[in-house]
Amino acid sequence: MQVKCTHCDEPTDLDFQSAGKTVRCAACGKSFIAPKELAVTGQHHTLTYFPVSSIVVLNYVTAGIFSLFYLNLLHDRMPKFRRTDPSSTVAICLCLVPVLNLYWVFFSLHRLCVRINEQRRFAGLYETAPEWLAIPVGILFACGLSAAFFTTSVSLYIWGTLGIVVMPVFAALVQSAINDLCEHSTESATATA
Repeated sequence: MQVKCTHCDEPTDLDFQSAGKTVRCAACGKSFIAPKELAVTGQHHTLTYFPVSSIVVLNYVTAGIFSLFYLNLLHDRMPKFRRTDPSSTVAICLCLVPVLNLYWVFFSLHRLCVRINEQRRFAGLYETAPEWLAIPVGILFACGLSAAFFTTSVSLYIWGTLGIVVMPVFAALVQSAINDLCEHSTESATATA
C-alpha cells in the first residue's frame, strides 16, 4: 500500500508488517511512523453472511446463549490488530469464568464491534457496529449475575430485559453490519475480476 511521507508527501510502498513502526522515506530519506491501519489493510476478514432474522430467532430459542457464543466466535474471523484482540476460544472461555465474566462480556462484545468497524472503515463504509450498545449489554449481564446472589425477582427482570430486548437487538445490529460488509466485499471482488 502506498503511504505519503509526512515530510515530503511523496508516496512510499509499505506492507502491513510496517504498521506502527518507524520507516524511512525513499524520496527524502527522513523517518516517519507508518500508520497502524496498515495492519488491518494487509489482512482481510473471513466474515460471512448470516440472516439477521435467524440470529434473533436463535437468540430467543436458546435464551440468549446462542448470541453470546456466536458473537464471540466471530473474533477468529477478523485479523488481529492489537495484542489484546482475543481469539474466539479466549473470548468464550473467559465469558464462563465466574467474577471475571462480569467485565469480560462487556470487553469482548465491545472489542468485536471495534474490530468490525475497523473492517468497515477499511472497506470505505460507515461504522455501524453498535459499540455504544455493548455497554448496556455488559452492565445488564453484570447486574443480572450480581442480583442473582441476593434476590431472584430482581435478577429475573434484569435477565429478561437483557434476553428479550437488548441482546437480540445488539446481535441483530452486529450481524447487519457484518452482512453489509460482506455484500460490499463481494461487490468489490466482482468489480475487480
